[in-house]
Amino acid sequence: MTSKTTNRTGFNSLYQEHHEWLVRWIAKRTSSADNAQDLAQDTFIKLLNKPMLYDDMRSPRAWLTKVAGNLMTDQLRRQVLERNYQSMLESMPESDYFSPEEQLELLNLLEQIDKLLTGLKAKEKKAFLMVRLDGMSYKDVASELKVSLSSVEKYIAKATLQCYQLVYFDS
Repeated sequence: MTSKTTNRTGFNSLYQEHHEWLVRWIAKRTSSADNAQDLAQDTFIKLLNKPMLYDDMRSPRAWLTKVAGNLMTDQLRRQVLERNYQSMLESMPESDYFSPEEQLELLNLLEQIDKLLTGLKAKEKKAFLMVRLDGMSYKDVASELKVSLSSVEKYIAKATLQCYQLVYFDS
């Protein structure tokens, strides 16, 4: 039996043994049974895209819950971004609205930025966004956040380094 056949057999077995359990696990943590089905499918797709032998997994449920939990977090993060974006649109005059294509592109860009800044402290993230998106000076950011100028410099350096590392070394 080839490695590819072994992987397929192992994946099928893993799916059959754990799919229903995973859907129930996700459903307890989300608001919709349909959403639980979708997230379970996405979880198994992530596993399917990993070149590994499924029979060798020591704790398949631990792996599945970790991946599903990450997917739920990503989904919640996107929902928050979408709500905030919708709020921003509602506050704009209709003449300034973006086209649907531009809206989708902007929302995807916001999601990418949010992922890049995940793990930073709130002040670090806010300082970075104030400088990079709002075009504020470090001095104005320091005043707004009620921190020293050197703190702002450290926040920006840390956020920039994190973005750089994720873009160029975490692919």
